[in-house]
Amino acid sequence: MKKNLLYLLALVCSITFFAACSSDDDDSKKNEGNEPEEEVVVTAPDVVGTYWGNLNISMIADGSDQENVIADGVPKFITFSQVSDTEIKIELKDFELFMNGKIMKFGDIVLDKCTVKKGEGISTFTGQQQLTFAGEAAALGACDVTVAGTVEGADANMTINVKVPALQQTVKVTYSGVKQVENPDKE
Repeated sequence: MKKNLLYLLALVCSITFFAACSSDDDDSKKNEGNEPEEEVVVTAPDVVGTYWGNLNISMIADGSDQENVIADGVPKFITFSQVSDTEIKIELKDFELFMNGKIMKFGDIVLDKCTVKKGEGISTFTGQQQLTFAGEAAALGACDVTVAGTVEGADANMTINVKVPALQQTVKVTYSGVKQVENPDKE
């Protein structure tokens, strides 16, 4: 009889043990629908820096696919600075363009927030905003701007499209540049 009681006690203990494990498993299944939020991948520092390169500028009339080249190989610095872990600001300082025998000064062109995504060996960035130019270019009014580009190693490439309603045209700017190495002796 003692032997049967011992078996019964062992059976009760093992059922309790498996029931406890089973309830733990059920809790993990309940959380499957509520996955933890994905961690933000820090990507902006990969592209931050000042790049030296060339701008190629063309105009496309609304409703047309034909590009009219305005300027080719304009040397310029462009700076990418960090706004957040996944966003950068793009600055083109003192932009001016020689058009119709006259230099038109646009001033600084700044895109406040562009989203950066990291891929295999390459980072991509995109952004859009509305710009209102100052100075001689103020007559152009508010213009919708989109930018898309890549940074691979120290090479940056991007396309900026500026829709100019006052001219019924889109200005297409392509840029190709190389990241400048900071002087380590600077203090």
